[in-house]
Amino acid sequence: MSGPKVVRIVTREEMLAICEGHLRRLDQAIVAWAVAGQRIGELSAEEIAATRARQRGLAALIATDAFMELQKKVTDEIAFLKDDVIRRQAIAIDKAEQLVKRRRQGQDSATTLLAALKSKGVELPQDLVSKLALVASGAEVLDADVLLARGFSLLVPETAREISVAQKELAGRLLEGERTQDFGEWKAANMSRMHNPLINRVDRQIAEAQVLLDESEVATFAEKLRLIERDVNESRRNLLLDSLILDLASAVRMSRAHNAAIEELHELASEMSAEASAGAKALVGQIRLCGPATTLNEIGRLAAECRELIAREQDRKAAQARRGVILNGLARLGYEVNEGMQTAWARDGRVVVKNPAVPDYGVELGGHTQTGRLQVRAVALTKNHDTSRDKDVETLWCGDFGKLQELLVTTGDTLLVERAIGVGEVPLKIIDDGNAKVTATDKGRYL
Repeated sequence: MSGPKVVRIVTREEMLAICEGHLRRLDQAIVAWAVAGQRIGELSAEEIAATRARQRGLAALIATDAFMELQKKVTDEIAFLKDDVIRRQAIAIDKAEQLVKRRRQGQDSATTLLAALKSKGVELPQDLVSKLALVASGAEVLDADVLLARGFSLLVPETAREISVAQKELAGRLLEGERTQDFGEWKAANMSRMHNPLINRVDRQIAEAQVLLDESEVATFAEKLRLIERDVNESRRNLLLDSLILDLASAVRMSRAHNAAIEELHELASEMSAEASAGAKALVGQIRLCGPATTLNEIGRLAAECRELIAREQDRKAAQARRGVILNGLARLGYEVNEGMQTAWARDGRVVVKNPAVPDYGVELGGHTQTGRLQVRAVALTKNHDTSRDKDVETLWCGDFGKLQELLVTTGDTLLVERAIGVGEVPLKIIDDGNAKVTATDKGRYL
């Protein structure tokens, strides 16, 4: 048996609110994941449907009051989605890099081929000239290899294409050591520029830019690269490539950071969307105006305001729920509870509830419910009470407290004792004229 207690209460209502906030954040995370994946062409409708099915499974945990499991699994799912976006972006970047390299190979091959054909005075069909020029400009041409092979065939002497094997061998000996290349050998021999590490690095970063940056930014970097490649001074060209690589890396890094910050901000806004306060609505309105031009500092400021507002509203609602659960429980046990008590408790930090069966005594509920920790104790309502009954009253209250715990369990709430003083160890606190007065003996000994 125990007298004054420090207790902690966790209500089903506050746990439900937290879980609903988690689910709103998950919904926003799925939206961002789907948009990012579809933007780069690395996400199917079936994968989105499977993710939505997992979301429904997590939401169903509420029905079984598996609140802690839901919070953990939702947090894990959000982390998985963020990692999955990065994984899919890496796949898209690899594909884009291969395309960039193929385009560069085609560009170099077409340029070399056109020069070789011109130097040999070979007449080309006009349609082939136009298409090879397009490949040489760096444009994406689907049948570039076919065009190059067609052009290369015109470099081979007519006799080399028509004579027998024996004649080819004889012609080879007569060509004073010159050996006729096939198209693959010729193409490989003219790719020496591709072995420049700077070119490989810039191609990789151009691919990253294509996946992560806006088209206008990519176009700007691509134009800079074209101008650099026209520079005939190799040393200056390499210096400019180094500078471009640094600029690309910085732009990609900033884009990743900005996207992550915006996604986090939208998740917070989604969690906060259930709040009806004017402050919450105004903050959500500001977030909707955020875009690529919004600075990281501004995003960080808005995110901090969101977290503060969410925490404040959670504390307020949780405190209200805790007060309501305790007072409703005591009312069901026969204690006198009226409508103004919850307001008084919130205002004054304590409230006294009377038990009609025990005149001159009551129960004081103290502490600010925002923390979830309360002080509960039996109190005397008059100075001139029969002190010989104090211990019996504390014992009675201890029994009622046990009943209150059992009652709250049936509604999904939890009331736990964190600290307690034994029955009769300290004199009862006396409540006189609505003000709490503590006897000299009690001072310094209460918990």
